[in-house]
Amino acid sequence: MANLIVASTRKSSGKTAVILGLSRALGKSAGYIKPLGDRLLYKKKRLWDYDAAVVLSAMGSSALAEEVTIGFERSKLRYMYDEAQIAARLDELARVSGEGRDLLFVECGSDLMHGSSVHLDAISVARKLKGRLVMVAGGGRDDAIVDDVTFVKRFVDTAGVDIAGVIANKVMDPDDFRMTQAGELEQLGVPLLGVIPMRPELGRASVRFISDCLFARVISGEGNLDRQVHHIFVGAMSADAALRDPSFRKDHKLIITSGDRSDMILAALETDTAGIVLANNLLPPPNIVSRAAEKNVPILLVPTDTFQAAKQVDDLEALITREDAPKLTLLEGLVRENVALDKLL
Repeated sequence: MANLIVASTRKSSGKTAVILGLSRALGKSAGYIKPLGDRLLYKKKRLWDYDAAVVLSAMGSSALAEEVTIGFERSKLRYMYDEAQIAARLDELARVSGEGRDLLFVECGSDLMHGSSVHLDAISVARKLKGRLVMVAGGGRDDAIVDDVTFVKRFVDTAGVDIAGVIANKVMDPDDFRMTQAGELEQLGVPLLGVIPMRPELGRASVRFISDCLFARVISGEGNLDRQVHHIFVGAMSADAALRDPSFRKDHKLIITSGDRSDMILAALETDTAGIVLANNLLPPPNIVSRAAEKNVPILLVPTDTFQAAKQVDDLEALITREDAPKLTLLEGLVRENVALDKLL
């Protein structure tokens, strides 16, 4: 069994998405662990990591998400384990999850330093498990990718770590990146394993995802919750003013307004609207709810005011969900076409 340690050079590089693409493109039986959880979910008296649940589901694994993570809170982990015990726990996790598999994906934290205080940073994990380290760099300016890798080579002690290379992710212009940046990576002695282009659809959230994150109550359109949201419009003006705004006429939009704004809700229902978030726990009149149900437009009821609801939506990071089959297929294609899979293992 080969251990593939997948780490991000910085937050939001798209590490989990790359793992999802690799797991499908490689065509090998694979296990998965995420030793230090950083996307905490608590449901039905169970504590697990969001990314772990999505990856295991996409892999068709029967393992439970809480079984592939050692813990979340550093203070608790420091109290429970010393370095030797962490190493033993990590080894046990890898052995159980990788048993009978060709490959084990080990997902590290949000950046290379994440978890260093409890010996679960990417470098420590790669050393302990004797796996190949794949760095996923991206999520910012394309030239920042070279900065990140240069910093690692100059200032991070990678002795005893087998660095497979770097995957440049979310690259705006892949051809330009290869011409201007790839040479610098070669000079650093870090193989460029692939350049994955930016695809806007991967950064779009579904109405279902927004509903789950806002803990919203769905009062119509349950059958259309998987529709993708391309634009956000906050309906704080009159309906007449909104109709004159070009943003309101965009397709696949999410409208955020108060439940007592019947004029705004009706106007939204007459245009291409992916979903409507109603603030202040105010239900519109029954005829409007019936109209939304006829058009199969999801209406999400939330207790916060319009400003807070808009801020929560704006702060969301669009993550892959278990229901995002088209995105999973897209990720597989992007990895297959743009990553040198034969150089990974």
